[in-house]
Amino acid sequence: VNDEFRKTVAGTGSYDTIVPKFKALVDERDPNLDYYARGTFTSHNLDFANDVLSIADAGFDRLSVEPVTADPGCGYDLTEDDLPKIEAEYDRLTDIMLERKKEGKPFTFFHFMVDLDQGPCVVKRLRGCGAGYEYVAVTPDGDIYPCHQFVGKEEFRQGSVLDQSFDMDIAQKFAGMNIYSRPKCQKCWAKFYCSGGCSAANYNMNHDMNDSYDLGCEMERKRLECAIYLKAMDKICTEEAK
Repeated sequence: VNDEFRKTVAGTGSYDTIVPKFKALVDERDPNLDYYARGTFTSHNLDFANDVLSIADAGFDRLSVEPVTADPGCGYDLTEDDLPKIEAEYDRLTDIMLERKKEGKPFTFFHFMVDLDQGPCVVKRLRGCGAGYEYVAVTPDGDIYPCHQFVGKEEFRQGSVLDQSFDMDIAQKFAGMNIYSRPKCQKCWAKFYCSGGCSAANYNMNHDMNDSYDLGCEMERKRLECAIYLKAMDKICTEEAK
């Protein structure tokens, strides 16, 4: 875990200061409530399995390290050239998780969580996360946006909690998007698991929320492959233990 881009006002690294506070927050929560300690990987840390392990070894057993969504050419954005390394790293993380489980030190990785028996309801599988109509993001100034990734994009500002305004047209636009409104999704085997992907990523990369972000789709399919493999190995190990 690199402190280089997370400096305190004093110019020192923030990791050693923040981690104990996060741990204290988790310890104070109801143990029945889920949480995820979340990180991000960029083109600067394609060995992100090391970051996952660092977070797990710091005492967090529910975590997520997610691919960055960044403007092309910014310097830390992900490109198609990075895909082989990313896919290999997901494979490495899969092997690490299997080994950790054997050692009695398992942890949950958000993107490898797949319910093959039941999962979300049909509507959820079709429409995804619900940004913009089932939940919204509110800025410190009271402005309302479909989610945190749309904050600052004025064309997606839905209103304000200060004057109780809310643009239902934007909400209906988000509610109307689904795997069938996204042409690339219709032939994809993973569509009922990713539900069309992230609208913000689609917009940031393609300037069209219905035009799926190709690199994001490739990573999603790889994560699902790893998740299904983990499920299969868990079943095999359970059967062998009987």
